[in-house]
Amino acid sequence: MRLLQDSIDGIRFYHRPGFSDLKAFEEVVGRKVYLKHGLKILPGEKWMDCGGNVGAFTLLACSLGAEVTVYEPDPFNADMIERNLRLNGYSATIKQAALVHDDRESTILHIGNSNQVWRNSIVTKWNEKGIRVPCLNFDHEARPFDCCKMDIEGAEMPILENTAAIFKKLVYEWSFDVDPSLPRIRRVIERQQQLYKVKVRANCLPGAKGSVWKSSWFPLCTDVTCLAK
Repeated sequence: MRLLQDSIDGIRFYHRPGFSDLKAFEEVVGRKVYLKHGLKILPGEKWMDCGGNVGAFTLLACSLGAEVTVYEPDPFNADMIERNLRLNGYSATIKQAALVHDDRESTILHIGNSNQVWRNSIVTKWNEKGIRVPCLNFDHEARPFDCCKMDIEGAEMPILENTAAIFKKLVYEWSFDVDPSLPRIRRVIERQQQLYKVKVRANCLPGAKGSVWKSSWFPLCTDVTCLAK
């Protein structure tokens, strides 16, 4: 497959024409969508990158001096992460597996429509394209880490509802087109507020009324930042 090379803020990367790869780097490295509400990545921190996609967050964290283990179930995306790490001279541990809240050994990864591989999901079946991938238990994997970024297209919620892991920093994205239940995410946030200072994207969740996110509302996702008290 033909690869293009580009760079943003000094971080170089390969991306596949017609895929969501470039948009991922523009959002994560260019606009730094995860570095909000006082969240910073510091040298020496041990970050768990859940849902690595093509490595944008991993490269950003490595560039800031963090140690990173990245979890990405799609073998083709995992190969892109490895290529992008080598391109920048960075080192990170790559685990080609899906993170789950239980002890299943494998599952089907459903591939995003129209090469939107940042929407790959073990929860939502976008189409008939899917591959079987290995699984790892989140709580078992989380033990060595100080910090966690999570964007796993629907698998976040059962993990966040059940995990015993506590981090110094946790940031995740929740997509309402995957699960529109407002009470469910509210319960998760209320649980997190017992442990963290929690910030939700302004005008997104707190002001939403009712029990179901409406498809006409924007944006269709929200970022939640949790910092240890």
